[in-house]
Amino acid sequence: MQAKFSFTRREMLRRASLFAGAAALGRQAVKAAASSGVPARRLEHLSAGANVCRWFRYVRRDTPEHFSNYISEAETALMARLGLKHVRLCIHPNVLMDQSTGAVLEERAVYLEAALRRFHRAGLLVVLDLHNEDRAAELNPDWQNAFTKFWTALATRLRGFDPDLTIFEIVNEPVFARREEQWNALNARLAAAIRQSAPQHTIMTTGPNWGGIDGLKKLDLLPDKNIVYSFHCYDPFPFTHQGATWSSEDVKPLRNVPYPSSPEAVAPLLAALEDKPGARRMLERYGDERWDKGRLAARFKEGIEWGTRHGVPLYCGEFGVFPNYARPEHRANWFRDFGQVLAEHRIGWAVWGWDEGFGLNRRHVNGQPQVDPVVARALGLTELLLQHRSSELGRTAWTRGVRGHSGA
Repeated sequence: MQAKFSFTRREMLRRASLFAGAAALGRQAVKAAASSGVPARRLEHLSAGANVCRWFRYVRRDTPEHFSNYISEAETALMARLGLKHVRLCIHPNVLMDQSTGAVLEERAVYLEAALRRFHRAGLLVVLDLHNEDRAAELNPDWQNAFTKFWTALATRLRGFDPDLTIFEIVNEPVFARREEQWNALNARLAAAIRQSAPQHTIMTTGPNWGGIDGLKKLDLLPDKNIVYSFHCYDPFPFTHQGATWSSEDVKPLRNVPYPSSPEAVAPLLAALEDKPGARRMLERYGDERWDKGRLAARFKEGIEWGTRHGVPLYCGEFGVFPNYARPEHRANWFRDFGQVLAEHRIGWAVWGWDEGFGLNRRHVNGQPQVDPVVARALGLTELLLQHRSSELGRTAWTRGVRGHSGA
């Protein structure tokens, strides 16, 4: 009994120390944001958002109907009533850019402009995220030249849109593994091209190595003050990506991984992994690491300290949990803790995604848009979009849709 009491007391002291440090860091982060050149009203719009993943990225139906009406006027209004302040609109360069010349594709640009106006009429800020996922292209000097010309043309075209409701994000998750200085050079070049064309708009950028917290530490600060620095976070990976078929062989077999984690919490799952030693070791390590709100806060501390040191505002542009094999109560725990840590540090966020798995995962049931109630509640969003879930048919259809979803 004495050992148990001693352990509990130490754990309480550890958590108290973490939360006290987090509070101090939160105050510092607020001061850093205030001292930047980004207007406060824009940072307020970044406080809560969602990624719109499928309108201009991996388009399922390349038709005028899709580009005109993928998200309706009524749906943007519902997004705002739900409590979202902005969307991160994911745009694959292939959809909008001539890959050889960098020219903006005129017909698609018209649709993009209409989408911007639709979101703006609902009071939603739009982060235009150039969501490149072609790793060979990002290292190709010819593509880099074309992409620079593209950003010059696109920023020129869109500079008439309200700067308080339109942010230009240079590119999604640059990797540049072991070539980080190449990203710093290209990042500066792209930012300069955007700024020359759109002097009033806020620019968003991120570090190399998939745009994570660790990448911020390798990022050269831009001389421009009107910049938001973004990072993505899907920690802890064994929980957020459990069962994801496109992920590592060790993650694929994981099921019902709990959050928070402890050796005791994961112990009942180990026997089923006897013939998968890599997955078993990953799960054991996850339990030993005791992931909880304090551990998440400690992870964020690494990025927050970087932002505070440089006096720049931070933004978490992606986070979420693959829903197919995670228990609802564990997802709720994680989203609640994740959202609270971001709020305590005044870090804006966009969950992945509005229209894909891992987050709100909007689906249409009986013609009505509905979102994952677990995620909406855990993030503190209102439940106007959940009102149709009173019908058993609606609940069943939405749940079946989530189980069948492939994720982000």
